[in-house]
Amino acid sequence: MYALLNEEQLALKEAVDSLATTVGVANPIDLESREPVQGWDRLRQMGLLDLRRRDQGSPAAGGVEVMIVAQSLAAGLVPLPFVPTAVLATELLSLAGASESCLDEAVGTGSKYGLLLRPDLTALSFAADWPDSLVWGGADTRFVLALDSSGDDVRLVRYELSAPLSNNLSVDLTQGLWLTPTATNEVVGDPISGAQLQAWTALALSTIGADLVGIMRYALQGAIAYSRDRVAYGQPIGTFQAIQHLAAETHVTIEAAYGAVCYAAWCVDELDPDDALQAARTAKAYCAAVARTATENVMQIYGGIGQTWEHPAHFYTRRALLGTQLFGDESTQLAEIARTRLGGI
Repeated sequence: MYALLNEEQLALKEAVDSLATTVGVANPIDLESREPVQGWDRLRQMGLLDLRRRDQGSPAAGGVEVMIVAQSLAAGLVPLPFVPTAVLATELLSLAGASESCLDEAVGTGSKYGLLLRPDLTALSFAADWPDSLVWGGADTRFVLALDSSGDDVRLVRYELSAPLSNNLSVDLTQGLWLTPTATNEVVGDPISGAQLQAWTALALSTIGADLVGIMRYALQGAIAYSRDRVAYGQPIGTFQAIQHLAAETHVTIEAAYGAVCYAAWCVDELDPDDALQAARTAKAYCAAVARTATENVMQIYGGIGQTWEHPAHFYTRRALLGTQLFGDESTQLAEIARTRLGGI
């Protein structure tokens, strides 16, 4: 893999960074003023919703490009379900060979698709667990995807919700976790193989890891900028050793997480599914282990203002808390890595 992003990838990052500043959240009042449908249309107009659509069997963009977009949108605290809807739901539909009309609906006007997760958020849920599961997606979700293993094969199941989602349970103010209303369901496409599910899980873990890196990195950048301007005892607080050491430690942690996520994202389309999944589990384990501490360090650098509702510092910590649990925290990932290396024991 290339250790550095190429010119096209850097241009993609710059474009998404610019978009994130216009549709993201800079303070709590933005949650009320942002229009999700308009923001979703902006993503669609830039082609960001079609990254995992297939063209002659290959996705339009690889795992690295998905990582770049997810990281930039997370850095801007964009309150849109890019990861569950545009990436993971689209990937599932593509792997199952769903119709083009179904895929068009998934990335059309409004974020209409979500994922059904186990109550502990550690994995995609099975259809039989519907009443106890949670929907990960936007408030306007109409269809939810789950798996069905009741037969000889694993099949993709699409639920059509009978009522709008309500009762958002997410600690993250920019992403939704919803109770499951009643719904009707149908099997979509062809059976999904074990290797395909491994590859999909690798994509999920690496993309969530990218989301965590995005919030950690941007949160620290904001805190460092603040430390240059904030004066205490006649000096900018950035000159104090305690602040410098805390920021430097956090920076090293974030760069290590970024390196792990970069490799995992590259592995998604370049290595066998089992190797890609191991790399993704390693990246997610590290990101999950450090995300909360990194964002809380940022709150400490801000001092008293970083503990207030009006300041966006808590948005990063909230998003870190959710991202840590999605598809398993570090303990879950390390246990799976150990189980695999011990031959499935």
